[in-house]
Amino acid sequence: MASRVLWAAMLAIWVLLGLLAPIGVREDYTTTFRWFDVYNGTRMKAMLAQGMVDPSLDDKPLGRIASAMPEELSRKLKRVGEGDEVRIPLPMLTDALNDLIDQQYKELRSDQDAVDEIDGDEAQQQPKQSWYDANVWSETVRLRELRELDDTPDDELSDSLIRRRARLRVEAALPGVFEARSARSVLLTYGTLDFPTGFEIDRARFESLFNQFVIPTLVHWLLGFVLVFLGVLVTASIIPDMLQAGSLHLLLSKPVSRPALLIAKFVGGCAFVFLCVAQLVIGLYLIAGIRLEIWNPRILWCIPVAVFLFAVFFSVSVPAGLKWRSPIISIAAAGALAAICVVFSVIAGVFDTRIVQPDRIAGMVHVGDDLIAVTAGGGMNRLDEDGSRWVEMMESKAMSNDRVLRPVAIDNDHVLTARIRNGKFNPFGSGSLDLIVLDRGNDWKPQPGLRLPTATERLMVINRNEASGSGQTLAINTADMLITTNGQILESIGKEPEDDADDNSATPDGEGRSPRGASSNSIGAWLGTLMTMQGGATEDFVSILPKNVVLRPPIRLALPLTGGAKSDSDSEAKLWVLNGGQLQCLQADGDPVANVWLRTVNVDLPHDDTPLPPVLAAASKYVIASTGDEQAHVIDAETGEELIQCEWPNEIAPLAIHAIAENQFFVVTTDGDGHLMRVVADESGDGWLEIISTINTDDIESVLVDASDTEEVVRLALAHDVDRISIYRTSKAEKGRFELMETIEPERSFWRRIDRYAVGLLELLTPQVLALGDTTAGMVSGKQAFIINGGDMETGEVVRYGILRPILSCGVFIVVMLSLSCLYFARSDF
Repeated sequence: MASRVLWAAMLAIWVLLGLLAPIGVREDYTTTFRWFDVYNGTRMKAMLAQGMVDPSLDDKPLGRIASAMPEELSRKLKRVGEGDEVRIPLPMLTDALNDLIDQQYKELRSDQDAVDEIDGDEAQQQPKQSWYDANVWSETVRLRELRELDDTPDDELSDSLIRRRARLRVEAALPGVFEARSARSVLLTYGTLDFPTGFEIDRARFESLFNQFVIPTLVHWLLGFVLVFLGVLVTASIIPDMLQAGSLHLLLSKPVSRPALLIAKFVGGCAFVFLCVAQLVIGLYLIAGIRLEIWNPRILWCIPVAVFLFAVFFSVSVPAGLKWRSPIISIAAAGALAAICVVFSVIAGVFDTRIVQPDRIAGMVHVGDDLIAVTAGGGMNRLDEDGSRWVEMMESKAMSNDRVLRPVAIDNDHVLTARIRNGKFNPFGSGSLDLIVLDRGNDWKPQPGLRLPTATERLMVINRNEASGSGQTLAINTADMLITTNGQILESIGKEPEDDADDNSATPDGEGRSPRGASSNSIGAWLGTLMTMQGGATEDFVSILPKNVVLRPPIRLALPLTGGAKSDSDSEAKLWVLNGGQLQCLQADGDPVANVWLRTVNVDLPHDDTPLPPVLAAASKYVIASTGDEQAHVIDAETGEELIQCEWPNEIAPLAIHAIAENQFFVVTTDGDGHLMRVVADESGDGWLEIISTINTDDIESVLVDASDTEEVVRLALAHDVDRISIYRTSKAEKGRFELMETIEPERSFWRRIDRYAVGLLELLTPQVLALGDTTAGMVSGKQAFIINGGDMETGEVVRYGILRPILSCGVFIVVMLSLSCLYFARSDF
């Protein structure tokens, strides 16, 4: 405490905390559009262009909004409608929509002020709106929140609720464009002023962003390293000063051993950093609680982690000071360690990004006895017969922006997928989107098939007959669900289906498409192009989405075990859809292609925008859904009645869930574990989810469930540790247990072996100080992973924190360096 440097550092920390203290938040309704709210910008541009040039939409919601666009944007949209390639930035579109919200608010408030000045019958007149008309908007699918706001008199709504209502009206007119957002958002403030930037985010995501990124970055990467190297500069002279003749002789005259003396000096150096970091972290904790209303005691874990980080560098500074008795060399030794750690970390990161990550399995499908997998690098591989290696079918590229859809099998000889160019973070990608068919008879070579609807994100096969290849395939994009027959798919590659009895119903007009598909294209080629840009029906795909259902990303779909991919009855074709806060069941009324699908179940679930992904699984008896929070909802599959609402057992964070039996579900968590659970309901009507078995395989990347309705054994293929496959089986009995049948570890490539043995050895011999950032983020957030790009296990990227490994690596390094220092100090003469 006598150190003036310590007091100077503490003063700097207090000044910094004083500057941060005025930062706060206020919560209000989500009223404006931001560019990151737009999930499907191409669809929005095409819809507005269609509303601008299609005369039939003049008195429709889309046409009224398009006609209210500002002049410059209107010119661009007209050019889009005429077929020109025009680039329109998302901020330009969202700013125009925000102007509509402001316009409606100002007109409503000005009309109300005018009404207040008169009385009589004129006071009952409705204020005129320039783009909104209640009768016109009655045709749209309105969420419950909008219906309630529309039923509330204008004079009972606050300014924020009026703007909120206007935003929801715009969303209703532009379905499938925006991501589902929470009704309320937080806005940053500084003192009594709002931040000038357009920062607006919901409470759950704000807390997640603050805990997982802001605090760890502030403490570990910025201030952590500043304090660490400040501590190294200050403490570098501790050991050389101790070795001065007078000081050392006085200390050694005391009844204390040399190792104890050295360790005491080491602890004293760590105390300097502890005093600084403790004040900083405690101050941040109080600011977060008082100003941001985030009382997270896990923030205090930053204190020992930061001191631990300093101890790694100080453990190198100590032996350098013992050997050369120079503070400058002690500082240089710590700096050299930092440089070595950074270089080795960069090398490991390059190998991981360019060698390991492209080989990770993102989705699998069984085709007869073959296993075909999609990789994170946008490629596709097939496991050879003896399981010794992956055979490349489509090239996988490092850091590829392409996305390959999870493959599906229409029979034992044909697999469907699609490659979306530049589609990793953009559902529309670039260029045309064709279905890719892989045929066993053609040595699994990719062949182009039917033209897919634009922005297709998932393929699903229903009513599949493995022997004949009959059935239907669904293409789901951000705003629509479209269907075609497997017979048409086989015909597109020049093959005749064995049984096309049910395929003829798909072409009642004799021109290869259904009446709905034909009508979509009969309004003119120029308008058909706009509809294709929106992801609408193509030449061979027919929309099955009921008029009273609107898709809003994120979307989860599930085929029930009975009536799904294993069913032979068209009348049983049904599909469960989790769409924002709504769980809906769609069922075909007769033939799935030629007839209309109906919504038979509609359940409203509590929805808040959370960092966790929604999950959905459907069995014959139960449906389990979660909107991303800590609650699981168990629904009766027949009636749609919510039976149970409970927390996930053992506080697990589900990433994906799969139905494997009538009352059994397999859950993959964000930390890569797999759990088999069942629904438990007692006689009183209460119920819960119970974990009955756990798979010890870590870092599960993808799951393939083979659950037949006629067999009592379920097989699970789990992809883990990049490209290893473990196959388990379990019984559908009430207390099923997993049994490992086989583990397949394909041969690694040359560069994969270099990564494992050479780069892995470098990581083993050096302390993983940079990875302590993951440790800090995991400890502060209480999460073991974060999710990029949608959160779907089959399309999103899951980044898992390595919490313990960096601690063990750095801890072993500190122990080894201190042991060597104590041994040298004890055996040397000074």
